[in-house]
Amino acid sequence: MMKKINRFFYIAAAALFMAAACNPDNPEDTPQPAPSTGGSDPVMTELTESSINGTSIGSNITVAGVVKDKATGAGISGVNVTDGFTWSTTDANGVYQLTFNKLARKVYYTTPSDYKIYQNADGYPFFYCKDNLEFGKKYRVDFTLEKLSAPETDFTLIAIGDPQCATTSDVARYASETIPKIRKDAANHKNVYAVTLGDIIFDSNNTWYPMYASMKNVITGGVTIPFFQCMGNHDHDGTIINSSMDHATMQYTAQTNFVKYFGPQDYSFDRGNAHIVVMDDVWVTGFDSSSKSNGKTCTYESGFSSEQLAWLTKDIANVKNAADKLVIICCHIPFRSGANSGGSSVNKTKNYAAVLSLLSTFKEAHIMIGHTHYNQNYIHSVKTKSGQPIYEHVHGAACGAWWASNSNVTGGPNGYGLYEISGSTIVNWQAKSSNFDDSFQMRIWDGNQEFTGSKGYKLKWSSTSNTVNGLTAKGFAAADGAFVAEVFNDDASNWKLEFWQNGTKVGDFTRAAASGICNIPIVSFWFNEKNKSTSTWTSSTASHFWYYKPASGTPSAEKNWEVRATHTIAASGEKNVYTANKLTTDYSTF
Repeated sequence: MMKKINRFFYIAAAALFMAAACNPDNPEDTPQPAPSTGGSDPVMTELTESSINGTSIGSNITVAGVVKDKATGAGISGVNVTDGFTWSTTDANGVYQLTFNKLARKVYYTTPSDYKIYQNADGYPFFYCKDNLEFGKKYRVDFTLEKLSAPETDFTLIAIGDPQCATTSDVARYASETIPKIRKDAANHKNVYAVTLGDIIFDSNNTWYPMYASMKNVITGGVTIPFFQCMGNHDHDGTIINSSMDHATMQYTAQTNFVKYFGPQDYSFDRGNAHIVVMDDVWVTGFDSSSKSNGKTCTYESGFSSEQLAWLTKDIANVKNAADKLVIICCHIPFRSGANSGGSSVNKTKNYAAVLSLLSTFKEAHIMIGHTHYNQNYIHSVKTKSGQPIYEHVHGAACGAWWASNSNVTGGPNGYGLYEISGSTIVNWQAKSSNFDDSFQMRIWDGNQEFTGSKGYKLKWSSTSNTVNGLTAKGFAAADGAFVAEVFNDDASNWKLEFWQNGTKVGDFTRAAASGICNIPIVSFWFNEKNKSTSTWTSSTASHFWYYKPASGTPSAEKNWEVRATHTIAASGEKNVYTANKLTTDYSTF
């Protein structure tokens, strides 16, 4: 049963949460127990040496150092180090050297697969120097890594779309709903890593530290889960940019707060046979309105600059034997089929095809995305070296419909995705709900049911002309007389739904049109019970709807039935079977 929202509880929780955050401007002022780290904090000093660890340093070099093994103190060769623009690979002495870009803030490395992810005292992955580079100066920064007993060829990735917390009450919900469920999931898996997929905050600069605090030292079974972070459009600060800036300066400036709290916006790390890349694909164009008292919404398109593409090209080139490995790229705005302009998908003119081409050089490739506040799985026509298509996972939001209830805007529950990786394959995955158990993967509706509520709007699944507040909410005609299955995280190729009755399979469900259909019950819920009034709440998205018409044409009269949904993971052949045997008739699971 749904966890009901009690606003008094969240107000109290928010107050306690803020009281615990002793200095919201400085994360390091709050002492916390240090986890097992796997390295040590890098220190920035002035570069005065002409030689480091036996390697001569070029006269034009502005940042250099040694990457060394914690146990032996010896330099580690082959570690890739970057300023976010150019790369250096450590030599036989473990020494790297770079001439850093004028827009570079950090120097950092790609964690090799045979070394631990270094975590700071707050449990965050800390693969960079916390001090900023200042153009015109020279720096030495050394890094220390701790070797794993063996590479983690089996690990788990938790992907979190859009926490998007505008207030401390929102943060309290994230901390009391999403994080405990992640902790519970992590207890049942090994080698767990988490990554947000952008929109950590909602243009609200006062929630940066509370959100940082919500994901620090998330400990389960004595192990601290590293939370990697990705930038979303609402994480770009519109209060500190102006229209006179060129794009590169505007982008750099808008990223300031994210970098302050979470480090570089474009980075990568290796685990087992997987290469994981995180990038900011939000292309800031300016600022729009004062959406919050302490923040402005940035206007944006989506894509990658030529500098980002050059950085990614070299990052991919650094991966040895890519054709035998898995690549996962984590961004905020979807790729899908690409867009001509705007921020709904990566623009075709902003290196859309070039990035997909780079991903195709691997054995298996997956794209992890947020932004939409609904689930969608998109299978690209571009294929990898093994012949598999690039698979894009668009995640529903952790905040759902901006913390308005327990649902995303099109009805799927608030939550995240969990991915099990073995070798160079994602062998299994599942959509997770923050407030329901893992069996909750679909709802079954009677296509004949009419939905209404306190505002008096009446809607039907089978009507393509439902009207709410002057807006149209489209159903689909085939729902008339049929069972309608709403499957939260399906796709058209790897799922099948069967109708069973009295222990025997009777028939198969048909997937409805790929787009253009509204989730009629939740539209009714938003307008009738939540007083929503705009087109946002009549969103027609990638379809998650299936239908099966019994001979009676009256689903509510049918007895002893069951819907079986089977999800087959193409790369591994793993099958997940979910069942439901009751009609949903009300709004209680929203």
